[in-house]
Amino acid sequence: MSLEAEIKAVAREVGFDVAAIGRADPYVRAHRVLEERRARGHYPAFTEADIALRCDPKRLLPSARSVIALGISYLTAHRSRATRAGSDPKGQLSRYAWGHDYHPIMRARMQAIIEFLERRVPDLEAQAFVDTGPPVDREVAAQAGLGWYGKNACLYVPGYGSWVFLGEIFTNVELKPDPPVSLDCGDCDRCIRACPTGAIVEPFYVDPNRCISHLTQMGGAIPKELRPAMGLKVFGCDVCQEVCPWNQEAIVADRPEFQPLPEVGTAPSLIDMLTMTKGEFRRRFGPTAAAWRGKKTLQRNAAIALGNSRNPAAVPALARALAEDPKPVVRA
Repeated sequence: MSLEAEIKAVAREVGFDVAAIGRADPYVRAHRVLEERRARGHYPAFTEADIALRCDPKRLLPSARSVIALGISYLTAHRSRATRAGSDPKGQLSRYAWGHDYHPIMRARMQAIIEFLERRVPDLEAQAFVDTGPPVDREVAAQAGLGWYGKNACLYVPGYGSWVFLGEIFTNVELKPDPPVSLDCGDCDRCIRACPTGAIVEPFYVDPNRCISHLTQMGGAIPKELRPAMGLKVFGCDVCQEVCPWNQEAIVADRPEFQPLPEVGTAPSLIDMLTMTKGEFRRRFGPTAAAWRGKKTLQRNAAIALGNSRNPAAVPALARALAEDPKPVVRA
């Protein structure tokens, strides 16, 4: 068995669904696109400001020769239970925040691959990244042959659709690269038509200033004209993925680590979110990928969702928040 095949076998053993190998060459196309987006005021927040650092593996690991792109499906059989009705309206979380936070899970599994390589390769150098690191994960994955770009700018993996967490390992080991994936969206534009705010301004181009996923994570007040389109969404947005035909046929991996957690589920109580204490926030959301934005941001989103619900049951909690909440962003 080749080293490349061994790496992919180990990746599956430690809990990855897919793995592919690419060269550690600069991502020229991504560099150009990101520079263009920055010039238009559409450079994504929460990302490394140094575009050259993001698009050249050797800036992060000077000895890098190869890239191991990895993915884990987070798709489960559950459906969102978000609802405006009843005495306790429920908000909508993006699927990726239903279960345990994927960052430590991915890091631990990538470390297991690095430890395997250390046993097989003398003088190994390797560095792992999840999406909080500088690399453009989708471009790394696409160039390594793990998947292709959809018109919603998500990375699609054959068989698993776009419901995949991505990570990568840069290494000084010379590995044979995989061929690119030759699939695409064809004439389909369902994601573009379905986007609630028109954030997909053209194929493969998302305006982060209008994207609901970005809006629910940004700091400060959300523009009032965009709030109605958020509906009941309190963290993230899956609309462009839910309408995608590729995702209708995606494998339901149903991994236990990404099953909805009982404290939050697929649709948390909006009133409970708006009124939760710091301790309640840590208990409910602490284990999830939504925790990093903090209590204040989630409560701001819950206030907007309660307003959008037009449910009379929400009025007392909203009135108290308006009168008593010390955080201006929640009262706004």
